[in-house]
Amino acid sequence: MRNRFKGKVALVVGGANADEDKLLGFSGLSALIMARDGASVVIADIDDKTGTQSVEKMNNMGLTANYLHLDVTSEEDWKSAVNFTVSTYGKLDIMIMGAGIGEASAIKIGNIDVDEWRRVVDVTNLGMFLGVRSVVNQMKNSGGGSIVLVSSMMAKVVREEGLNAYATSRAGMTHFARSAAVEYGPDNIRVNSILPGWTYTPFTAKKFTREWMNQMVKRIPLRRVAKADDIAEGILFLASDESRYVTGSELLIDGGVTAWIGPTA
Repeated sequence: MRNRFKGKVALVVGGANADEDKLLGFSGLSALIMARDGASVVIADIDDKTGTQSVEKMNNMGLTANYLHLDVTSEEDWKSAVNFTVSTYGKLDIMIMGAGIGEASAIKIGNIDVDEWRRVVDVTNLGMFLGVRSVVNQMKNSGGGSIVLVSSMMAKVVREEGLNAYATSRAGMTHFARSAAVEYGPDNIRVNSILPGWTYTPFTAKKFTREWMNQMVKRIPLRRVAKADDIAEGILFLASDESRYVTGSELLIDGGVTAWIGPTA
């Protein structure tokens, strides 16, 4: 235990997959490591079964953690989560917004249903807006805080046709992080975004077949798909005091994908 989060209180949204004996999500792993490093952690998600099981296991390890149901498109859910966190632990220092969805399948702009577009954008962009708005007052009361918005390398590059809502919403996260960083910097609240590349997690497991990954590694300069810990360490850096002079930044962790035009054949 490094104790780098000792005394900190964190709300981790989209972190249900925090059981190290199962396939981890990077937000879930971030929650687990923060708890191990001394934080009091509230995990919020819509996957109640998985989240509850993860927190029970964390509690059995002697870690301080709670689970809450949170629909990120509901302002009332956000208010309830923040109120629970502060009433239970007295403050709120860190918020990680890791919830998000994509299109069910690749659909071109001319064919995507408006409701499908709204569903993706609402979870990502409305969710981040409501989240930041809900936590900043409590962070001000604590003398500052750190907010990490989990975006994607797709905010930077078009990898394939038909993921327009996903890519657009993730790009929106990065600019919103900059806007919020400027607005809340005088309150000592830092807001950053993290842009993961292809990562094998519960979110991607169905798509990332062995055949798919064998093809994709040819497009990755580091020649492997990321694991949850590759991304979680970046999240934890931005959440911690180690990044105390970092705000309005994008941390790109993609194995070099966006730096390379790709193989010639």
